[in-house]
Amino acid sequence: MLRKRKKKIEFDGRRGPTEKTSDLYQNPQDYSFIHNYKVHFKRGTLQVLANKVDISVTTSSPQLPSPQQVTEEFQKRMTASVVVSDTRKRFSEVSFHITDVEYKQSIGLPLPKSYSVRQGPVPAYAGGPPVICGSCGYQLTSGSKFCNNCGAPVA
Repeated sequence: MLRKRKKKIEFDGRRGPTEKTSDLYQNPQDYSFIHNYKVHFKRGTLQVLANKVDISVTTSSPQLPSPQQVTEEFQKRMTASVVVSDTRKRFSEVSFHITDVEYKQSIGLPLPKSYSVRQGPVPAYAGGPPVICGSCGYQLTSGSKFCNNCGAPVA
């Protein structure tokens, strides 16, 4: 029997649950959420018009990410876009002035049944119970020293 595959659900993350989006809020573990923003920025004080770049932040919740998370994602994107051969110089020169952060939309993408946002594909564990990363909640194999998702040391 073929099941009808759920489609992505576009919604406004600034509003609460509606009739169309109630499943997103009741069962967030079944979805991956992408929140889209347009960030306006200037590279220097003499620049008259701001540049714009689209930023997407992926979360495990239908609630909007904090402004700090959007800013951090912007900084990562802009740092990666600066092409300079000397790494030390590359990371020291990245400086932007954000003039506005504009929310665009949120999207809920249904996950396959064998997948969870925080633990990835469900692996078979032969060496004992899984270990959970205290930093990001990613599920690891027992005996792991570092998290495969965020790189944090596992206690």
